[in-house]
Amino acid sequence: MFNKIIINDDYLISLCAIFQCSYLIDQVSISNFENVSDIEMLINSVYITESLNAKDIYYDETKLIDGLTTLKKILNGKNDASLLNIQKYTLSSIILQKKINKINNLKNLIRKKIDNYHNNSIMSENLNYQIQYSEQIYKEYISLIKPRVIISGTKEYLEKNSSLIRALLLSSIRAAFLWNELGGSKWHLMFKRNEILNKCDRLFI
Repeated sequence: MFNKIIINDDYLISLCAIFQCSYLIDQVSISNFENVSDIEMLINSVYITESLNAKDIYYDETKLIDGLTTLKKILNGKNDASLLNIQKYTLSSIILQKKINKINNLKNLIRKKIDNYHNNSIMSENLNYQIQYSEQIYKEYISLIKPRVIISGTKEYLEKNSSLIRALLLSSIRAAFLWNELGGSKWHLMFKRNEILNKCDRLFI
């Protein structure tokens, strides 16, 4: 069913990054969020465009632990409400990545927008600017692609953290692009779950 895929550290790190973004989207949708250090690497990943090495992009693997833990729970068949939301956001990101690739010139337009960001040195040094710029990319190029991503949460935090949620969705899609480049497929989460789980147990050790 699949071409021979090597499930290596880069493959797993990029997959964990998708789940980490989804985990954080779920968290900021239901609670106050103040730990900037948990999001900085993920937001910044969108703007690292010259590497297919997951360890270059996700340089602090400790910031992916929640994503790894969530991935393992889902592959082991856990299905509580929070995990279902995280799984929904993850699959939405993977599907959006595929759709962006299929829509004529959309990937190039997004890349040009990211290149414009690189040309603004003031913006590139400020996390809040990064979040706003990522939100702008998401709203301009991705938000109207159907089916649209529906985020579950508390109205107060959905409104308060709307910019961050969109920025994290963009970061999740960026991780999905990397995972796809490394051979990842949503079907692996079903048909290669045991192999992925076995490799997960040796990741970040």
